[in-house]
Amino acid sequence: MPALSIPVVTSADRPLTQDDLETIAKLSEGTALLISTRGAVSGSRYLLDEDEVTVGRDPNADILLDDSTVSRAHALFRRVGNDFHVVDAGSLNGTYVNRERVDDVMLHNGDEIMVGKFRLVFFTKSAVVSAR
Repeated sequence: MPALSIPVVTSADRPLTQDDLETIAKLSEGTALLISTRGAVSGSRYLLDEDEVTVGRDPNADILLDDSTVSRAHALFRRVGNDFHVVDAGSLNGTYVNRERVDDVMLHNGDEIMVGKFRLVFFTKSAVVSAR
């Protein structure tokens, strides 16, 4: 597979790898991928393939981010048709998309979601398709 360049404007600390790009290209329709670019889980990938995916410090969260800057129930990712939204769950420190505090916002390829001190970048398959 040739090297791809995804036009992502982000302050992420960890650049995308070729393996990341190949994983994004293999996503099914109606799914998305979060790639952690900062924090103890940097490099981790989280597949969004359910209607709701919870994020927080609670051990029962779908995406566990264990740090005092993250609320037990911090946020959730919600699939609405073919789109994904991030919804703050009343967290103490807030949920940010591209450095703006949000309550509920639709996500786009390359959006950077900040949950506590963790940064997650959002991608769907169309990110790679549009970069070709």
